[in-house]
Amino acid sequence: MAPFIFKPCEPQNCCIVPPVSFPNMQPSRRKQITYFCAIVLASLAIALGPVRHLSSFAYHTGDQSYILLIPVLSAMLVYRDQENIFASVTMGTTRASVVGFVAGTGLIAIGYAASAGSELQMAVTALGLVAIWTGAFAFCFGTKSARAAAFPLGMLLWIVPIPAICINSMIRFLQVESTELVYVLFQLTGVPVLREGFVFHLPGQSIEVAKECSGIRSSLSLIVLTLVIAHESLRGNVRRAVLLASTIPIVILKNGIRIVTLTLLAIYVDPSFLTGNLHHEGGIVFFLIGLVVLIPIIALLRHGEKPAQASAKQSLRNVAANSES
Repeated sequence: MAPFIFKPCEPQNCCIVPPVSFPNMQPSRRKQITYFCAIVLASLAIALGPVRHLSSFAYHTGDQSYILLIPVLSAMLVYRDQENIFASVTMGTTRASVVGFVAGTGLIAIGYAASAGSELQMAVTALGLVAIWTGAFAFCFGTKSARAAAFPLGMLLWIVPIPAICINSMIRFLQVESTELVYVLFQLTGVPVLREGFVFHLPGQSIEVAKECSGIRSSLSLIVLTLVIAHESLRGNVRRAVLLASTIPIVILKNGIRIVTLTLLAIYVDPSFLTGNLHHEGGIVFFLIGLVVLIPIIALLRHGEKPAQASAKQSLRNVAANSES
């Protein structure tokens, strides 16, 4: 029997959109918001050709479809922390805004000079847009606001496509590690299995852990989401790095569980599980499993912060008491 190749299919996202406005902000900020949105729209119009290629790349290749939602995610982060970010708004030309506009314009010009739809064109164009949007933010809201919004603005760098050579290396790593885990899980279930590289021969079925089984799309999406969760829920950079690093074994575990689950269902319940909706549209189910696994890790890391916070507060009280005495 020819080996069955898993080819997970996940739903596509919408096209790139600029950061949204903030209707709940104070009226005094509406002028700055209007200028900022105008600059963002103008930059997209100037880079319209390369932006179309970038949008098409993200939509059709699928591996980096998260690119399409990054501007919206960045805007949501700014909106969530608007009290802190817009505590001191000053509109005017700054060094950061000038550097952003000049560098961004130059990068977009380089993008037009590159081959249409090439990796170079999409990368430099995306970098140019990030530079212009960052410069526009500093111009419209001031340097202090730009510094306070460093994380949301930094997240915009995720619209820059990851080079194919890096993606292929990541896929190979996830494919190899997922295969090793699948073999262990099959042995734990007691199912008779014969392994030949990436191919597993089981009673009535043969499957191959192909490149499509690497889960690269959901892996990158999970990394992006974990970055946001780490920033919002943890204070120490070391703990944030630990949480981010935990996504690697979680992704491998998610891949292994998915492959083994669908294979066992095909063997003992119905062979159509290998070609049915759970296979083609069930990626979100196993993605959510990965998020659930993150919950106890986050709780453990946050628990470790509490004593340090309490100690810091007590130290401040002691300093205040000493100064009064």
